[in-house]
Amino acid sequence: MNKNIRNLAIVGISVVVLGGVAAALLMTQPKGGDSFSESSTSTIELVSKNSSDITSMKVVNQKGSYTILPSVKKKTASSGTSSGASSAASEEITFYVKELGNIPANTSAVSQVVQNGYSLVATKNLGTVSNLDDFGLKNPKATVEITFKDGSTYNYKIGNVTATDSSAYYMCGQNSNNVYTVSIDSGLLEGKEYFVTKEILSINNPSGENDFTKIALSGKNYDQPLLLGKSGSDLVLTSPVSAKTDADKLSAIKTALTSMTADSVEALNPNAEVLKRYGLDKPLVVANYTVNKQSYQLKIGAKKDTGYWVMLEKVPVIYFVKDESVSALLNASAFSLRSKNLVAPEVSEVKSLTVSGNGAQYTFTVARKKDETKSTEDKAQYTYSVTGNDGKTLDYSKNYTNYFKIVTSLQILEPANGNPTGIPAAKLEFAYFNRSGTDTVAFYKSGDRRYTAVVNGSVYGLVTDGDLQKVLDSAKTLQNGGAIS
Repeated sequence: MNKNIRNLAIVGISVVVLGGVAAALLMTQPKGGDSFSESSTSTIELVSKNSSDITSMKVVNQKGSYTILPSVKKKTASSGTSSGASSAASEEITFYVKELGNIPANTSAVSQVVQNGYSLVATKNLGTVSNLDDFGLKNPKATVEITFKDGSTYNYKIGNVTATDSSAYYMCGQNSNNVYTVSIDSGLLEGKEYFVTKEILSINNPSGENDFTKIALSGKNYDQPLLLGKSGSDLVLTSPVSAKTDADKLSAIKTALTSMTADSVEALNPNAEVLKRYGLDKPLVVANYTVNKQSYQLKIGAKKDTGYWVMLEKVPVIYFVKDESVSALLNASAFSLRSKNLVAPEVSEVKSLTVSGNGAQYTFTVARKKDETKSTEDKAQYTYSVTGNDGKTLDYSKNYTNYFKIVTSLQILEPANGNPTGIPAAKLEFAYFNRSGTDTVAFYKSGDRRYTAVVNGSVYGLVTDGDLQKVLDSAKTLQNGGAIS
């Protein structure tokens, strides 16, 4: 064959082959006429639209089905917006899952999935195949139906994970045997529960620390409800005992009631049967509380493995949370939650301290004098002195203040059973500079090496003999002028 003729024949064959490939691509374009293109990086745009073009996206998969719809919100035009601005510039489009209704959703997860509706890119075109079942497309993992504003639609199926890339799936049009490989958002293969936000509680006070005014804990975990109410700036126990709270225990409870994230979402819109199945018909804990002037109710149901089922009032969702998220609520008790200190005023507030026990009584009387050089119009500063029995002058700055720390560090060790009777074995009495009345702590013998402490008539708990004797022995040392460390 003549060399020139042979070259022309090769060119002709090449044109025919390229024309066939082009024809194949055109035959696989989405329904509705939206064309796709292959970029310079060998990706193929199967759908190339904008988020504003979508009117609905329905997904059916092996875990259920859901429909994503757009929500258009008008933006308030800024002063810099020209009168000729387009209407699109004044609209904000977000998407929501129809089946969730008012259940709080993870908007980011919804937005990521809907991108597979208006912007879908293939990494490979495998061409027409003879058997879709080889790619998992006869009984697909998911089918997707997208409708656009212009009336066009794009429907496709998702099959198996590809043989060479675990992050890619086989895909084809609804009525096509042309197969592509695509990367998709995992939400296409999930049920509607996937879009429920796992953030159960996220309560913050913009003006500062969260302001709790009430906490009530009840349920199967509690023989008696625990009630806490506001006293000044503090939250204190009001029932079944009246006492100040342990700062660390209270802080853990506050954290659990304001910040909680689920490990998973178990059920939506549960009926009575489902609530019973998860132990939420008779919860272990019911927390009713008010924070930042808003009221909440949190229920903790049955335990499963390393966590518990929980629900928040007005949110029809059963969540699963890890132990550590709710342990502070499950383990709270009147004893654990209360402050273990008996009476702990500031040393500068106390005008006199009387200590009785072991057949002796000591009264330490404090005098104060305004320090004119250190005082300001807003705050007075004082110098202090102290005397013991019979007006004996004692060292205030070291010995008395160190002894006062011993007294106020006396703590209850365990709960007490019942009210003590008889005459107390020891007693502490505090009088104050700036308020009337006194605080009295009485100690009654209670078994071996234990004393029941009663503060202003209320039983607080048991203290050890060793701790109480240290207070009594140190009082004698202080009165005798000895050093207190």
